[in-house]
Amino acid sequence: LERILAAPAAADAPVKAWVYFKDKGTDDPAVLKRLAMDARGWLSARAIQRRAKVRGSADPVDFEDLPVCAAYIDTVRPLITNMRTESRWLNAVSVEAAPEALPRIAALDCVRAVDIVHGFKRSEPTDALEAGQASPAASLPPSVLPPLKTIYGPSYRQIEQIRVRGLHEMGLTGRGVLVCMMDVGFRKTHEAFRTANIVDQRDFVMKDNDVQRDWNNPADYSDAHGTATWSLLGGYAPGKIIGPAFGADFLLAKTEDDRSETPIEEDYWAAGIEWAEGHGADVVSSSLGYTDWYQFKDMDGKTAVTTKAANRATALGVVVVNAAGNERRNAWAHIIAPADGFDVIAVGAVDANGNLASFSSPGPTADGRIKPEVCAMGVRTIVAASGATTGDAYYQWGSGTSYATPLVAGAVALLLEAHPEWTVAQVRDALLSTASRAPSPGNDYGWGIVNAAAAVKK
Repeated sequence: LERILAAPAAADAPVKAWVYFKDKGTDDPAVLKRLAMDARGWLSARAIQRRAKVRGSADPVDFEDLPVCAAYIDTVRPLITNMRTESRWLNAVSVEAAPEALPRIAALDCVRAVDIVHGFKRSEPTDALEAGQASPAASLPPSVLPPLKTIYGPSYRQIEQIRVRGLHEMGLTGRGVLVCMMDVGFRKTHEAFRTANIVDQRDFVMKDNDVQRDWNNPADYSDAHGTATWSLLGGYAPGKIIGPAFGADFLLAKTEDDRSETPIEEDYWAAGIEWAEGHGADVVSSSLGYTDWYQFKDMDGKTAVTTKAANRATALGVVVVNAAGNERRNAWAHIIAPADGFDVIAVGAVDANGNLASFSSPGPTADGRIKPEVCAMGVRTIVAASGATTGDAYYQWGSGTSYATPLVAGAVALLLEAHPEWTVAQVRDALLSTASRAPSPGNDYGWGIVNAAAAVKK
């Protein structure tokens, strides 16, 4: 509580806080069995099938899947101003409450702990799109390109560097693989997504089921970054951009709020990945920035809330691919959460020549593990762009580990299409053991630049 109450905030402004409960509200075996049955109904058939890859014939549902006790939530509700999200996995709710209410909440018999909801932010100078230019795709007429490059257009370099083209030639496009994009909003009307199959979508910020930006609502802010990352993974506009897994199925989760100084808040991210896992996601692609509240010692694979949620997802068979961060030249100068997760595939950025980007966050984790795992192109990648006046056929260049990440996540989707039986561990082993620096991994490139064509043969 001392840490929460010491947080800088406007006078009388509500505090965003996690309220962790002591248990699930009962120890009655019969009630717990009923709750487990209810939880099983909350999971999609895809999620149960995916969990079976790591659990075998064991019950796919465990204690962490049980719902947060409704009576506990009702006990807290009179003391708060807003209920933000609820997490079965964390057995907690995130709330907004007046500072003076927090000690009363912490004193409730059902409450185990109260802590702050951390806010993350990106390094905008390196992670931002290069704006104010003509569409790069329009400046590259097909007549100056070999036939193959004509298909990929300016995205050829980023695809070829990680050897995805060979998998496309094998007929792999991500078909049958469910990928969740977690980001700001998404411009679904962009031509790069005309063939995309959206299975479901959820806006955790605006609390509705449409991740498209509403230009008539000033509160519904920004979809540029999400549009860019999705196009890198699953865009399909021949001659302009082709993502590695353009044939995949998609879950779109808006978990970031660019209106604030801390646009990425961990409770939305935790809720988003829990939602995605329950829907049966095979792959999650996301990027986060560091927060002033965490210290490097917390990048130990088990402390940050987002890292805990990512660890839970990977333990359930979801391949989580996360940006390593753009902090090399900043005061933080380390990887970011949840890239520190034990089985999370953290992604660094290189340029078109394979040289490490000057901003790409280095490892190790606080407990000494090598990070990032792999690298992909994150310097002047071609992306679909979204803006008030750009329309649905505009493209820009972008730099940042955020843009390397979906390229790797797309390659993962292709590996899972070819080997649907692979577990998270098998995907990691295939990627790492075939990357460009596998014989001598280190804390700059990790195991090196992805070689998807070699990984699929493992």
